[in-house]
Amino acid sequence: MNFFIYPAARIGLYMLTLCTAALFGISVYRDRRRMRNCVFLILTLNLIWQCISVTVAFVQGEDFDGMTVVPRMVLALILAIGLIVNGLLVITKEGFSIAHSLSLLVGGAIIVAIAAYVGAVLYVIHLQDLNYGMNPVSKPLEAAFYICMELASYLPMMMIGFLLYSMLYQKLPIKRNPQFIVILGCGLMGDKVTPLLASRLDRGIAYDEKTNRESLFLVSGGKGNDEVISEAQAMENYLLEKGIPQERILKEDKSTTTRENLMFSKKIMEDRMKDYFCVIATNNFHVLRAAMLARSQGVNGEVIGGKTANYYRPVAVIREHAALILSYKGLFCVYAAWVVIFNIFKYFFM
Repeated sequence: MNFFIYPAARIGLYMLTLCTAALFGISVYRDRRRMRNCVFLILTLNLIWQCISVTVAFVQGEDFDGMTVVPRMVLALILAIGLIVNGLLVITKEGFSIAHSLSLLVGGAIIVAIAAYVGAVLYVIHLQDLNYGMNPVSKPLEAAFYICMELASYLPMMMIGFLLYSMLYQKLPIKRNPQFIVILGCGLMGDKVTPLLASRLDRGIAYDEKTNRESLFLVSGGKGNDEVISEAQAMENYLLEKGIPQERILKEDKSTTTRENLMFSKKIMEDRMKDYFCVIATNNFHVLRAAMLARSQGVNGEVIGGKTANYYRPVAVIREHAALILSYKGLFCVYAAWVVIFNIFKYFFM
């Protein structure tokens, strides 16, 4: 039985979608740096898709499952092919490593999941032919199969939601001028900044010029075991070469992680000004996680992103997404539970 043949069911779905969209808007307005904003966004987009599918299926009298499954499979296939091509490109340019192979591995995993789904469907159709059109699969087994497939698509969906919200976050205006521009460090080439780190510094300089402020630059990064000088010192040298006066540069050279970057930088800023506001410069793929870490450390500021080579962004986004999953395991488990409950309701009561 198709539950959505009833007008009340369709209206309920539309209202649920509106409520979820409203929660997303309110949550972003209250604090744009929260992880739950990503979850509300992907839920809203998923429900909008369900609304469109239900409406079209009802008007045209078609099967609701076919309206939702086939387009998602096509999109997943396109995503998988894109990730595989990107993975090969990254390996060609950067050399082989597990980190550089992430997009290739994820794309391959999606292909395997699609193949398993199609194979299972064809097998069921074959069994139906042998059983004179009767469904040979029990309802619980069918529900378990679809729940597994939904969970398999859950991580790519969350990754897309993370990417979309990261893009949205970077488009939202920052209405307050900063007293500090914090530059987060990353690896060096000898005693020079890497192109990745240079893009962070250039983004901070560009933001300072845009706001016509005399903000203080706070460069944050310690000295790794394989580094000649601290990242903070290399960044200071770069800023001096770009014409930033020495008196406008502060250094934090003890940190070894992003969390420590923010924690130690916060202490320096609070010592100078209690009611401070800062802008934190990193790379665009790292913006959202840096913003969430800044919030967790009580840093009063927003994050901006410098450019990253296009071919490298998918690998970086996948790595950032994996880090977020580890940091917010509980929230991701809640979302997975919602997927399971929704599909149980769908296959036993619709």
